[in-house]
Amino acid sequence: MFLRKQGLSREDTLRARPIRNEAVRENRQDNGEIILVVPRKKVWWVRILSRIFYIPGERKISLDEIGSWVWQKCDGHVSVGKIMENLAKEFKLNPKEAEVSLLSYLKKLGQKRLIGFLMGKR
Repeated sequence: MFLRKQGLSREDTLRARPIRNEAVRENRQDNGEIILVVPRKKVWWVRILSRIFYIPGERKISLDEIGSWVWQKCDGHVSVGKIMENLAKEFKLNPKEAEVSLLSYLKKLGQKRLIGFLMGKR
């Protein structure tokens, strides 16, 4: 009667290639960290609310050192599995710790529509 939404297998997830949203701009700081500038959606209800309340035209998201490092790897060419391996080496994490933290972080970026995922063979 009710169908459950099927998730991706672990192998499919690790083969996916994250890619940045083209609408998001980035500002690199002197310390190497990145600030993402996300434009406001141009929908009718936001335009109405912006006449009543102050709603900025964009929002800024500041990424820390590791977040900035992962953001730079989200170019559509490198798989999640490869990013995970490099993350573990670069920041001296065990593989399971790197996997859990990376997948959680990428999920948050995806939910905020800052990145998308390319599936399929490359």
